[in-house]
Amino acid sequence: MGSQPAGTGLGGLPRLRPARALLAVVVALALVAGVVGLIGHIADFARLRDALERMDPAWLIPAIAGKVGAYAGYILAYSEMAAMRGGPILGGWTATRIVGIGFGAFVAGSAAGGLAMDWWALQRAGCTGHDALRRVLGLNTLQWAALGAGAALAGLAALAGLVSEVPSAMAIAWVVTVPVCVAGGLWASAPGRIERLSQVPAPVSPDGSGPYVLRWGWRGLRALLADAIGGLVYVRAALRHPLRHRTAIVGYPLYWAGDLLTLYACVRAFGVHLGLVSLVLAYATGYAATALPLPVGGAGGVDAAMTLALTAVGLSLAPALLIAVTYRGVSFWLPILPALALLPTAPRLARDLSEIALREEAGR
Repeated sequence: MGSQPAGTGLGGLPRLRPARALLAVVVALALVAGVVGLIGHIADFARLRDALERMDPAWLIPAIAGKVGAYAGYILAYSEMAAMRGGPILGGWTATRIVGIGFGAFVAGSAAGGLAMDWWALQRAGCTGHDALRRVLGLNTLQWAALGAGAALAGLAALAGLVSEVPSAMAIAWVVTVPVCVAGGLWASAPGRIERLSQVPAPVSPDGSGPYVLRWGWRGLRALLADAIGGLVYVRAALRHPLRHRTAIVGYPLYWAGDLLTLYACVRAFGVHLGLVSLVLAYATGYAATALPLPVGGAGGVDAAMTLALTAVGLSLAPALLIAVTYRGVSFWLPILPALALLPTAPRLARDLSEIALREEAGR
């Protein structure tokens, strides 16, 4: 598979720098503390203390179980997307290690997070750089499509008057945005059009016309857009043949259901009751913040977004903040532990992926 790139370690994973990892943790904790301090001051710390005293820690068990279910769903979807259209066939343990390390990737030394880990693994298993990126972007598109579909259905239920605590603007946003995105994806991935739109532009040369840096940057953006559109090939294949690719179709609903269970358990831990429609819309709206390029995995920012989303559906600020922080503790901080536990297996993982690539090449 060639020599290991400079600046990498543990079988090709980004080199671990303990000082950088420690700094990332300190910055993340500081951001969360800042959000808790600011919102807590607004909510009144006495109310926070009262809400915290009423917490039932037994609900943390289903919260963690929900996260385990989310892991299982992601592993199913990732394995299927990797194997589609002649891609590498990953074993269950191989996929589990990839996903486990990816879920805690910012501490493991990969600032780009889980998507970077997914891309690295597919490339190591024999995919070209562009093919690996297209599979990862297709996987990410299918992931958000599943969440968007659920949020749009919940929005329709809210607009139909089944619940009263959901703001109309929140419901309308999902009901309108999701069909627009679907229509755009269908248009871009139409047969005949997608071949043209997914063509990667030729590399730029330093002696061309115009500033080289600007031309290089523009070419990079066009290449990324081409790969994003190319990833829709895998999404269409999964949706057109749901029985053939059933693990990809089932995987992400299981992923979101597990993560939603985590949030629900955190809500119940503080003695709060929230209906399914309100829970789905608050979750989807707060989770949307993770799509932003926030530092250190969105620590602090996502906590604030989830808090505000929960207050939008009727929760008081104090319990909403504690629910959001507890949810992030289970869904963001807890996965760091299995990631760190799996890191020593990274050299073996790299060798396993290289063997998969060799087997795939020999079978062609």
